[in-house]
Amino acid sequence: MYISRYLKPEYVRLGLVHGHRDEIDPEKDEAKEKLRLKEAVVEELTDLFVETGVVRNRHKFFLDLWNREKKASTAVGDGIAVPHVRSMQPQKMAIVFARSVDGVEYDSPDGEPVHIFFGITAPPYDDKAFLYFYKWIAQSFLQEDWLHGALLHAEDEHEIIGILSGLQ
Repeated sequence: MYISRYLKPEYVRLGLVHGHRDEIDPEKDEAKEKLRLKEAVVEELTDLFVETGVVRNRHKFFLDLWNREKKASTAVGDGIAVPHVRSMQPQKMAIVFARSVDGVEYDSPDGEPVHIFFGITAPPYDDKAFLYFYKWIAQSFLQEDWLHGALLHAEDEHEIIGILSGLQ
């Protein structure tokens, strides 16, 4: 399976708008503010998934992705998160990529901001491709030290896809 089959330039967002730490209101509860920022990022990722054309109902899909995220953060550390959910809302598997050069608040286990997001969704019965790409993303970042920097400094969507396609 090739990532370019699933990840198209229009499914890549190079500048997440929400989730930056400077959006935290110092006069409000910090934990609630961080949760609010994370929810805003999930909203943005939901919109990106909707742009793939495979999501049936945006609102239901957002709830599925948000409820998955509330169970346990999909941030894995080192500035990476892999928001993923199997849901009845996608008609088939979809992959999205989003980046924030400055980093966003996303409840990472190392407490650091997240810069790189790989989103994966699929119907509940589509395990093979879903698990393949989840495993592929994890192995790629463990084995390729240069990958994080290359994705952070890529100039455009085509370069992102080229970098990722070169790993397969």
